[in-house]
Amino acid sequence: MPGPTVFAVDWSGARRPKGIWLAAVRGGELVESTPLSRREAAVDRVVTERGPVIAGFDFSFSVPEWFAHDLGCATVDDVWSAAAEQGEAWLQPTPPFWRTRCEVPPERRFRRCETRFPTAKSVFQLVGNGQVGAGSVRGMPLLRTLRAAGFAVWPFDAASDRTVLEIYPSALRPLVSDHGPFASNDERDAVSSAFALWEFRHEIARLPAGVGLEGDVWMPLSARR
Repeated sequence: MPGPTVFAVDWSGARRPKGIWLAAVRGGELVESTPLSRREAAVDRVVTERGPVIAGFDFSFSVPEWFAHDLGCATVDDVWSAAAEQGEAWLQPTPPFWRTRCEVPPERRFRRCETRFPTAKSVFQLVGNGQVGAGSVRGMPLLRTLRAAGFAVWPFDAASDRTVLEIYPSALRPLVSDHGPFASNDERDAVSSAFALWEFRHEIARLPAGVGLEGDVWMPLSARR
């Protein structure tokens, strides 16, 4: 058996995205590497794949717990619903989201899982290289689509034969060989992440559900030590 099909998607927060790249690895080989112009197209491609699937997306799957509570959210489904209903207003921006001046105290800017990564950006930040705010706000509602299609969204769900994970490509790149040359940094991040997910596919298949509203960024256990 060739094992699962593994996808990694380098995401974009733009209203009209140009920087989305999807890569797929099957049987240890790169079988797909393509740019996409719509976030929904990436989700549709993952959903329509038959058989076991692992898919990594590089946006924040949730928000800091204090903000979720301020929104009145009791579950991550509530967070995703709030993003679907209020997200475009957040991106105007509405505090705590910001473009010109951050007024969020440092200890409230990040989810706990993000503090493991020195270069991580806060979901509230909407400006600058590497910012993930808009992409995360526009990506969270699509997690409802994936879950409705039968995907486990880790760590809110235990891994299944169809599992979606939050990834941080710059942390995954050092774990695998360089598979370039690449057409862009977007392709590099997607392809490298797909090979990292493939390398640790057996570990991913055993992931238990976690607790809390903030979620987690997947990294192999060996890289967390």
